[in-house]
Amino acid sequence: MVVELVGPAGAGKSTLAQNVHRADSGVHVGFSLWGLPRTPLVRGAIALVPTIVVAAVRRRRLRWREIAQMIRLDALRRVLRRAKARHAVILLDEGPVFGLSWLDLTFAQRGAKAPETWRRRALAKWARLLDSVILLDARDTTLAGRIRTRAKRHRMAKSTDVAIRRFANGFRGAFEKVIAELGNSGRLAVEEIRTDGRLDRSTARVRAKLARHRNGH
Repeated sequence: MVVELVGPAGAGKSTLAQNVHRADSGVHVGFSLWGLPRTPLVRGAIALVPTIVVAAVRRRRLRWREIAQMIRLDALRRVLRRAKARHAVILLDEGPVFGLSWLDLTFAQRGAKAPETWRRRALAKWARLLDSVILLDARDTTLAGRIRTRAKRHRMAKSTDVAIRRFANGFRGAFEKVIAELGNSGRLAVEEIRTDGRLDRSTARVRAKLARHRNGH
């Protein structure tokens, strides 16, 4: 079972994933869009070449950071296809919902869209692999406080509350769209958890959701 924790910055995705793993070693964490092995990245890059060429011919040239994210999305899928046979539950921090949402927002910033054929194909492939999404969220003031005090510096750390709220809302809308598209297959389970309160309670809620899905409910 492959489950992605999804939520705006400050919702607690990484921390909760690690806490869940510490409480239940049967839940595997550590897979994400970052730090992927070289071989699947190379294969992802080769697979993307036709899309890059077509975009250039149509004068819709892709930028490097867009290309890199598209490659990572394909590479992560290749890694998870193999890993799924070895792990009963895989909990992703930043996976396909985040990656596709990030791309949608990044393209929109320059008045463009992700290549339609590539995006449709990516959604179809991920819909076959991703079993569940757990949506995490908290009050905007809580998110802002966590962003400013987290150990790993975030690019919005010095932004105003208004800017952070706008940033979070952008991702909320993008997540909603991508999740709906992935759910068109009819098999994607979606759960929601508020993480405003104590960390141990949020951890217990995530574990309860995973247990339900493991038992087929």
